[in-house]
Amino acid sequence: MLLARVPFDMMPLDIPATKLTEPVTRRAGPARATDAAGDAFESAFDENWLAVFRFALAWTNDWAAAEDLAQDSFLRLWDRRHEIDWTRPVLPWLLVATRRRATDRFRRIRRALNPRETGAAPIDSDARLEWLDLSAGFATLSALERTALVLTALLDMEAAAAGEVLGIGANAVRSAASRGRRKLKERR
Repeated sequence: MLLARVPFDMMPLDIPATKLTEPVTRRAGPARATDAAGDAFESAFDENWLAVFRFALAWTNDWAAAEDLAQDSFLRLWDRRHEIDWTRPVLPWLLVATRRRATDRFRRIRRALNPRETGAAPIDSDARLEWLDLSAGFATLSALERTALVLTALLDMEAAAAGEVLGIGANAVRSAASRGRRKLKERR
C-alpha cells in the first residue's frame, strides 16, 4: 500500500481515511503474499493502518515516530501471521504491540537522558537562575528538538548514537539540535 503525502498542518485525527491512502496496487511476484495468512494480513493492514497510526501518534506526538511504531507493529504481525487466529479482530493485538513499542522507546530515551553518575556540586543562586532560564527556554522547544539537544550537547553523544536512541537518522538529529539552538538563541 502506498501512503499519500499529507501536509503537516493537518492532524491525522481530522483526515478521513480516503485522504491518507491511495488506491492499493497489487504486484505479482515475491512481494505479493500468496497464502491465506498473507491475504488476511493484507486485509488487516488495509483496515487497521490508520487506527494504529493515530494511536501511535497520540502516544508519541511525533509523526515520524508514529509511522515507525505503526510499521513495527505490522512487521511483528507479519512475522506472526501463521500463528494468529484471523477469525478474531487483530486491532487490539496491534494496539497493544504499538503501546509496548512506544513504552520501550520512552524508556530508551529516559535511560539516555538519566546518566548514572550523580556527583554534582551544590547549586548556587546564580546557577539556579541560569537553570530556570534554560528550563523555560527548553519548554518552548519541541520534544524532538529538546531531546536532540540534550543528547548531543549535554550528554555529548555523537549524532549517530543519539539517532539510534531516538530511532531516527543522524542527519535528523543534527537538524533538530540546530533548530533547537536557533530557537534558544532567538529567545535570549
